[in-house]
Amino acid sequence: MTRVLAALSFAVVAWLVAAPAFADHPAPFRVEGMSPLASALITGGLAFVVALVVVVLIMVLTRPGPGPSGPDQK
Repeated sequence: MTRVLAALSFAVVAWLVAAPAFADHPAPFRVEGMSPLASALITGGLAFVVALVVVVLIMVLTRPGPGPSGPDQK
């Protein structure tokens, strides 16, 4: 019961102390002419390309090496 109370009190204090988050970031992080949908599509596309590169690298690095070429080789 003491651990639960300590965790709950820590969560409440952390919630009260946290600074408010601002939805609109300053100029270096925001492009004025781009719509939010275009920004989301570009970000999603880049994340997809990175995921594909990671999958290809894992497939290349984990493929088995060359084995024996005939049934009589051991």
